[in-house]
Amino acid sequence: MIKRLKNSSRRLIQIFSFALFNPYILLNPKAGKILYQGKMKSLCVPILNCYSCPLAVGSCPIGALQQTLKLNQIPVLILGFFGTIGLFIGRYPCGNFCPFGFFQEILYKIKFFKFRIKRIFRYTKYVILLLSFLVPFFYKETFFCKFICPAGTIEASLPQIIFNPALLVNISWVFYLKISIAILFVFFSITTKRFFCSVLCPIGAIYGLFNKISLLQIKYDPKKCTKCGICRQVCPMDINIYENTTDIDCIRCFNCVNSCPSSALKVSNIFKVKKVILNSKTITDHQGFQR
Repeated sequence: MIKRLKNSSRRLIQIFSFALFNPYILLNPKAGKILYQGKMKSLCVPILNCYSCPLAVGSCPIGALQQTLKLNQIPVLILGFFGTIGLFIGRYPCGNFCPFGFFQEILYKIKFFKFRIKRIFRYTKYVILLLSFLVPFFYKETFFCKFICPAGTIEASLPQIIFNPALLVNISWVFYLKISIAILFVFFSITTKRFFCSVLCPIGAIYGLFNKISLLQIKYDPKKCTKCGICRQVCPMDINIYENTTDIDCIRCFNCVNSCPSSALKVSNIFKVKKVILNSKTITDHQGFQR
């Protein structure tokens, strides 16, 4: 019962996060026709959430990063934003805040044939991340947002066309390309656990780099582990957490921690301060000198 409550609390956090980052329709009944352009749009949200979504009140960090590079500026603040979040909680936003990740988990519940992707394909997102840096800087195109992002298509392009059919006059081949990618995204999300997060998401790629050093960690006790495989069954990213608790694809959802029957996994306390007790009045450094 307690484990079910813990897992359901994550669902509540995901739903709350969606409402928190996309409340514009509650503030303006004409949200479908008029995008919010207020001061909050200058602030980045910590997850994939399209700037052009009729509901959004903040900016997607990967979109903001590309726009900055497009102007030949170094995105210091945005990189600092990613770094601060990553150092504290790693990929936790992917597992608990991202509405698009939540959407993929819902799609995967559809009964259909399922398959697992090979590990090598999980590094494709770093190719996407590299291109998201290089293409805007050298060719002045927001590569990921314009040509790939299915979140932009589903959250922004399609709703805007539904609310404003006149926009159909302005569509180009890029729109049809992104529709095709969105269709493939839906298919692979039904058949593969969090396909987009594993293979394509540049935001997840950035946060994943911090998983090894973030303050928030999963602790593993090999003496208690029976390797029953339950952790992989409940993992939205389909990884064996006991093989590597700092895996770049661990989204810190803690389904494994809550479901482990032998309690071999636990979450580190990032607020715990270790006390250092000095038993002498002098401190001796590593070279043996007193100071």
